[in-house]
Amino acid sequence: MTDVVVSVVIPAYNAAAIIARTLESVRSQTFTAYETIVVDDGSADATSEVVRSCFAQHGMRGRILRQDNRGMAAARNAGMREAGGEYVALLDADDLWYPAKLATVMAEFRQHPEADLVCHDENITRDGRVLRVSHRRLPRGILYDALLFEGNLLSPSATTLKRGKALEIGGFDERPEYLTVEDYDFWIRFSRHGRIRFLDRVLGEYVLTEQSASRRVVFHHVALESMLRTHLNAYCASNSTLAARLRARRRLARVYRSAARQLIAYREVPRDQRAFVGRMLRTYALEPRNVAVALMWVTVATRRLCAAVLRR
Repeated sequence: MTDVVVSVVIPAYNAAAIIARTLESVRSQTFTAYETIVVDDGSADATSEVVRSCFAQHGMRGRILRQDNRGMAAARNAGMREAGGEYVALLDADDLWYPAKLATVMAEFRQHPEADLVCHDENITRDGRVLRVSHRRLPRGILYDALLFEGNLLSPSATTLKRGKALEIGGFDERPEYLTVEDYDFWIRFSRHGRIRFLDRVLGEYVLTEQSASRRVVFHHVALESMLRTHLNAYCASNSTLAARLRARRRLARVYRSAARQLIAYREVPRDQRAFVGRMLRTYALEPRNVAVALMWVTVATRRLCAAVLRR
């Protein structure tokens, strides 16, 4: 398709109830030189049928790929490989774009042809209500270091990138242990090889659909630890100093602290709370925020113990 400039890639799994609204936000774009590729990642519901109906009803230029359930990384990679555009705009099946999204992003690429990826701000919403704005900002210093040590700065649905550069670095890592953090890993790797621009415009919505259960908290943070250890080991191998090793330990302790805080907030699975607090302190006990979370856990655990005694 010679007139396709942007390929919109949407991975979808059991998204029949939500994907029509997402596709409508794509159809509303003022920029029209795009195609839409939906990758049905082994859905057990009517996702593919809903997508085909939307394409036919509105005359949208697009196609649907169906694969066995292999996860978001594999679905995004499949879509990128099939893309006909020079640029790929990522969009998750439950997120939304505002009408000027593609036009604004492509104008940024025209003004900065050296850029390989553009990421914009998003509204964080639940049930149609804006909870906050997620601002994407270019950090001070080296972007790779900021991503590795400060945290994820990008969001898939806010990201448009050059297809060739994405495939050049191998796309998203499909290993199962990276599930839920495959995008974060991709941004870290991309920052070593591509040029990233941050656009100070709110052009879409990251839609919160449910509260994370405690099991999902553990699953995500275990995956996050696995992914970060790979990058931190490489970092320390090329920076064999005590300062580098301490920096890596502090970063891992932040992962454990994040998990502990969320589990304490849910007031569930005391064993997991204790495990993450312990790992946090063993990894980097000198951080005041780690000590504060440990004290919070002690307070909650003491109250729980007292309540159990009173019930006897």
